[in-house]
Amino acid sequence: MNRITLLLILVMTFSCKNEKKRETDVVDKEAVEKKYKIVKSFTNDDLINWKKNRVDLIPVTNIEYNDTPYHLLRNTNTESAYLTSDFIPVTYASEYRVSIVVKKGTNTNLFGLRICGTYPDRVDAIFDLDKGKVVEYKTAQDFANPTAVIERLSGGRFSCTLSAEVSADNIRIIMGATSAEKSVTSWEGRTEIQGDIYFSPSSIII
Repeated sequence: MNRITLLLILVMTFSCKNEKKRETDVVDKEAVEKKYKIVKSFTNDDLINWKKNRVDLIPVTNIEYNDTPYHLLRNTNTESAYLTSDFIPVTYASEYRVSIVVKKGTNTNLFGLRICGTYPDRVDAIFDLDKGKVVEYKTAQDFANPTAVIERLSGGRFSCTLSAEVSADNIRIIMGATSAEKSVTSWEGRTEIQGDIYFSPSSIII
């Protein structure tokens, strides 16, 4: 009888510990969601309002995504080239992050991402879609406290996240392929090659 009682006590103790662990996980998740309140998410239809600056945007079906991904290609190597969103309203001097799922193209493995307010307020990052690492990230003017993170997913895809405290009432997302000779604050400028990347519009979250 004593052994049975002891066994029951051990089982109940273990169960309580697991319950506490689950409660901790829930609290951590809520803390993250509170810190990074989702301002906007996107769909493929939203791309209609995005501006293409010397880039081609082609839907494809041979890449692993949850929806139809797009092939974003530079169509010049003599001028700047990038894709940019409309202005998105935000709260001045607050922290925001942009996440997007991308995959390297055929001509380059480097992806440039920018969050910008009124020029030159911005934060930039370059991500290596081969090695799965952040090459560099940097703020300009009045943006502060930048962070950049890359996470490996399946099928050669990566989740790239860039955040900063933004000194702006409206922000834009700017992105595109870049190359190794470019600095992080001018990744969208002329490059030696016409690079390309794949991305999913529905994966873009602010």
